Amino acid sequence: MDFMSIQQLVSRERGEGKVLGFRHAAPGPGGWPCDWRLGPHEAVAQEKLKQEEEKKRMEKFNSSRMNLETLTDLENLIQRRREKRLRRRVPPKEPEPEAAPQPQGQLEPVDLEMFLKAAAENQESLIDKYLTDRGDPSAHDKLHRTALHWACLRGHGQLVSKLLAAGATVDARDLLGRTPVFWACQGGHLDILKQLLNQGAQVNAQDKIWSTPLHVAVRTGHSDCLEHLVECGAHIDAQDKEGDTALHEAVRHSHYKAMKLLLLYGAKLGVQNVAFLTPVQLARDWQRGIREALQAHMGHPRMRC
Repeated sequence: MDFMSIQQLVSRERGEGKVLGFRHAAPGPGGWPCDWRLGPHEAVAQEKLKQEEEKKRMEKFNSSRMNLETLTDLENLIQRRREKRLRRRVPPKEPEPEAAPQPQGQLEPVDLEMFLKAAAENQESLIDKYLTDRGDPSAHDKLHRTALHWACLRGHGQLVSKLLAAGATVDARDLLGRTPVFWACQGGHLDILKQLLNQGAQVNAQDKIWSTPLHVAVRTGHSDCLEHLVECGAHIDAQDKEGDTALHEAVRHSHYKAMKLLLLYGAKLGVQNVAFLTPVQLARDWQRGIREALQAHMGHPRMRC
């Protein structure tokens, strides 16, 4: 192949936008290089498509322009935009009516387990449903714990009032013989204790180990309940099966404030329990035990003076 033939072949391939062995872009219709993977016909079609889209965009823009040559044209434009805003304005939403409380008749029946759990968790709607269905307000579980017991322990005063108004037994006893007064003292709820005593609850009730609510109030350190029990006639020197009085319990549990209150109200220091120990001897034994424990570790190599 002579030189002229090679030159003609190269010129023809360039005209088609293809140069063998190179990945350069061929010039497009506007003089700018286009993608080397597009042929000349595709490049021309793509450029025409771009021009048509630009033409449509300009026509749309020109059609949307307003002729504002006079003041009247400007007023008309302002009026049309104002009307458009009014059409788009959303009318104020009316407040939704408050949902009426669900009638108790639509609730599912409440069984005993749900009733007792509701008393412990202060779920008044379930309590109301149970009582409306004529459930026994003094019903109890296998340990003889009633809803009133649970409400007193957890401090749900409104439920206590509701259960008492429904006829719950104020001195119902659990399996240990403890009444709701015991449970109120254990939880330290003075207001509920007052409710129960005002409804005629026994202030000197005894459980199966002969403890009284006063013993429970001292053991748990609720001095306000202790003081109210004493003022309501609690036997201050009542003894349990171990012969311990409330003062014995105060010394044993190191409740200093309870000790002071009991002594202030006239608790006796010489009452002996079944181990022949008085509250004073208990205090001495406790002090001696502490002293002996400290002396035993005085010479220990790990102790620091």
